[in-house]
Amino acid sequence: MTAPPELPGGTGDPVALPQPWTFYADNATPPYARIGQVTLTGFTCSWALTGFGSGEATVVVGGSMGRLDLLRFFGWRLWAYYGGAPVWGGLATGLTDQGGPAVTVALTELPGYLAFKQYATTQTYSQVEQTTIAGDLAARLDNIGVPRIIVPGAGHKRDRTYTYLQGQSRADLLTQLCQVNDAAEFRSEYTLDGSGNPVCSLRIAYPRCGSNASGLALVVPGGAVQAEATWTSDLMRTRTFAVGDLAPGASGTKPSVLVTAPQAGIPEVDHVDDYPGVTVVSHLQERANTNSAIYASPAFGVSATVPVNAPPLGSYAVGDDVAVALADPLVPSGYTAMGRLVGASADAAAGTVAWTVAITQPPPHKRSLARELVRLDRQVVGLFHQNLGTPPGGTNP
Repeated sequence: MTAPPELPGGTGDPVALPQPWTFYADNATPPYARIGQVTLTGFTCSWALTGFGSGEATVVVGGSMGRLDLLRFFGWRLWAYYGGAPVWGGLATGLTDQGGPAVTVALTELPGYLAFKQYATTQTYSQVEQTTIAGDLAARLDNIGVPRIIVPGAGHKRDRTYTYLQGQSRADLLTQLCQVNDAAEFRSEYTLDGSGNPVCSLRIAYPRCGSNASGLALVVPGGAVQAEATWTSDLMRTRTFAVGDLAPGASGTKPSVLVTAPQAGIPEVDHVDDYPGVTVVSHLQERANTNSAIYASPAFGVSATVPVNAPPLGSYAVGDDVAVALADPLVPSGYTAMGRLVGASADAAAGTVAWTVAITQPPPHKRSLARELVRLDRQVVGLFHQNLGTPPGGTNP
């Protein structure tokens, strides 16, 4: 790629990212008209298993896209290619302009569009196969040309009740459905169609997405540029209390369940998980059983930075198996296990990919201020969005 001539406000020509990275843009609504090649001087992006990635691009203004074009948020899609194959696609959601020849654009990976779609209808599922429910929650991805690939496998039935504007986006509802024991998973996948156009799909699968024979390995020391292993016990428990919510218009006692899992040599350690909007007791029980299992011991996770070409980006994806072999002074005898690649983030300029590997599934998480603020916001919205009645006539769900 060749950078365009210097633009007003700049001090010199930006240096484009080297091959094998290339970037293209098209429109985000049918017929998805091509805009053209885009020159970037910086690009980072991420992928998540049963979650949604994000990205940031430093775009040289001019050529196929000017400043006004870049400000058309949600109206265009950026496609990142590595080695000639698409590996990431996103919608522009924000922009920082300091008056120079390039601007910084914030992006959400295409399936993350669900975070901007509310559940604007009411639906009750009774013993319905879970990938069917997940596919319904993700159905609005057709607005931006992202098809769903649904693979139910042996199938697993669940009960769920969703109400009009119950306080969470479709992204939240889909994630929560897939974060219990024996749940389906989802991930983004990229390919080229018969005309050579990039396609991002959302795969929803049970019992898993990804390859169980991917050949990925994380060996520390020796196999990564940088690596870190962490153990955290802030969510560890021997008793799990789960508190649900009342259905809209209902009165009485909120549902709650208790799961006890005593451990020899450890006193009772209690933890309470709140689930605003969860009114079905079986759903509450699923969440309590899941957290009781994955937080029975300290949460263990491994993160590492590997070269973008070893293995080549695009030859693997989140959800694939990773063989983990660790040896350090804390574990002198060594630690070996099979994990899953649950998150990855690429830095095109640095030529690296950061991996997040989880040993247990669903993967545990650590407390953080951002996570707690999101949880409190959901609780407040859940309390406010009660007794809303039926959606207005003509509302697209």
